[in-house]
Amino acid sequence: MMNFLSTKVLSKRDVLLFFLAANFLYIFPLVQADYFYHDDGWRALVAGEGWREEGRVVTGFFYNALSFGTKAPDLFPLPLFIATASIAFAMRALAFFYFERPAYVHCLVVLPIWYNPFFLQNLSYRYDGPAMALGLVAIIHAVIWRRDSTWQSVWVPALLVALALSIYQVLIGFYIALCCVEVIRRLWEEEPSNQIFVFIARKLLAVLIGVLIYYATSHQLMTASRQSLLPWEPSSLLEVRDRWLVLVQMLNGWMTEGIRPLVWGGTLLALAGYAWGGVRLFNRAEPRGWKISSAVSYVLTVPVLFICIPGITVLFADFIYGTRTLVAFSAVLVLVFFLGLKVLTRIYSHLGVILLIPLLAILSFSFGHGRTLSLQKEQEAALLASLVYDITHSPLRDMQRIYMIPEFRADWLPAASGMFAAMPAQRDVLGVGYVLLPEALPRAGITNVYLAKDQEVIDSLRRGDYSPIISTRFYDLFVIHDIGYILIKKPKGDPDVVPTRCLITNLERCR
Repeated sequence: MMNFLSTKVLSKRDVLLFFLAANFLYIFPLVQADYFYHDDGWRALVAGEGWREEGRVVTGFFYNALSFGTKAPDLFPLPLFIATASIAFAMRALAFFYFERPAYVHCLVVLPIWYNPFFLQNLSYRYDGPAMALGLVAIIHAVIWRRDSTWQSVWVPALLVALALSIYQVLIGFYIALCCVEVIRRLWEEEPSNQIFVFIARKLLAVLIGVLIYYATSHQLMTASRQSLLPWEPSSLLEVRDRWLVLVQMLNGWMTEGIRPLVWGGTLLALAGYAWGGVRLFNRAEPRGWKISSAVSYVLTVPVLFICIPGITVLFADFIYGTRTLVAFSAVLVLVFFLGLKVLTRIYSHLGVILLIPLLAILSFSFGHGRTLSLQKEQEAALLASLVYDITHSPLRDMQRIYMIPEFRADWLPAASGMFAAMPAQRDVLGVGYVLLPEALPRAGITNVYLAKDQEVIDSLRRGDYSPIISTRFYDLFVIHDIGYILIKKPKGDPDVVPTRCLITNLERCR
């Protein structure tokens, strides 16, 4: 088996079938869960609008093309299937770009492009997720595109970068990170330094032109609130530091007892491979100046790579505390797998199959995430049924307009306590703090519930200035001046504490 995986030379068809099978297996839990994640609810109600204001016009064009119209109805999981197949083609191109005659073990090096546990949050969006995956496709081709002509080698990647930014702006970090991986790979493969510096210059020029194209087009449609950056003052440095600490905490959530040996083992292998490649730089038959320049580039790629993990998001005034911004982490995993493979195969030619172990761990995480989404869906369905019953059996039934005050920091999912205990990172990847959103009500036939915006009323209800007509653990219903209000509450208690299992014997009940 080890010989088959590490020595069998694959055709382009074999590689494509491998990536198609592996990629579709990875998204199977998300399709099975069929969950309306965050923005999906209101986008489905309005047939997918709002991307122009976010500077992501290509996403809108993609869904318009799928629906053969000017709207974007919910067609899940068709967009995800298209994106998954597209990324499989791109990963095949990347595999043959990295390895002249790839075997299955070489395909494992490329697989983390898709098998990124934090990218699961992106894929959980039934609207934005498939589009983001197509952005990855554009970035991959922008990195591997090569022509002898400088004009062709710059403008095509620049257009692809602009296209990707018009889908998801954070992808610029993935582009730079993947270029860093490519620099390390080329130095490891002992490519002449002058060719490597030509590659760096062309890719830098491509990203600059791509950003300018994006700025002149899609960026002009973006609302001012999404363009705001942190002010240039000392306190902003502290804010950036705090954001980095949050990201480090997210990464630490992956370090469970079973995963810790894999993480440390992969890190040590990558460090050994990186150091080995650095030593090889000085054994090259090149002038000393070229060697020093190559060594400087080799060293600088690592900090740049890690800066790209959160990327530009840490500089925006409105920072997203979620894992969906960690797209560039895929490039870090690719580098770790590439360097690890180099070290393992030099120890023993068939040891590269060890890379299957961390990939299986990530696949296990994907299935765990799918089950967590299903549990969240079940909880919301139960709460929605209870809320609809109380609305239809109270004075709110006759109200023309009902306003909901959501709770966005509940973090309440007791049914997933076991999953969170076994895989703490699942909580960050899930990233659902709300109990219920107004856009969920139309799915139960209630069409007159809107998001409350009167801050004075919101504050008074939270202070308890009015008595509810119905009060439950999750929400209170109010009637104020012939207007109905739903106040979603943060449930009291610890959602991670579940009753200890008890045995019922002799028809006795647990107390």
